[in-house]
This record gives sequence, structure tokens and C-alpha cells, in this order.
Amino acid sequence: MTEWHNINEAPEIGRKFIALYSDGSGSTMFFRADGCYLDPDGDEYEEINDGSYSCWAYLPDHYEFWCELREHDPFTLRATP
Repeated sequence: MTEWHNINEAPEIGRKFIALYSDGSGSTMFFRADGCYLDPDGDEYEEINDGSYSCWAYLPDHYEFWCELREHDPFTLRATP
């Protein structure tokens, strides 16, 4: 069973998670790095607690983002167990 967290509760650094839009229209995946959040393309966000999202849940540790799989300039994101 997935445990959902309020968006005001920050995920652990080094973990991947999915955040649901506040208006119910969808979701975005993120990786919490030290000092920022990265989306699947590797774009940085300073904060995600701006009212756009309502809650979040951790993704499986084996889940890979696009930025990890691309040939040109791949990222290495490691989820902490």
C-alpha cells in the first residue's frame, strides 16, 4: 500500500517520488537532491511547496528517470534505501 504524505512534509534527500497536482489534473515525478528537486528531464526546482501540489509518495527504488537513460549527458540519481 502506498503511503501518501502532505506536500509540506519534505521527502528524504536522495529519494524519488511522485507529487500530485492540487487541482487533480495529474502528477510530476521528482528526485530530492540536497538543496533542490530534479524532474525526470533533470531540470532543477528550488521548491515544490508553492501550492501546485497537494501530496506525494515515494517511487520504487529501481524506477529510472529519463535523465538517467538518455545517451547525451546522462545523470546518475541514486535512491537511498
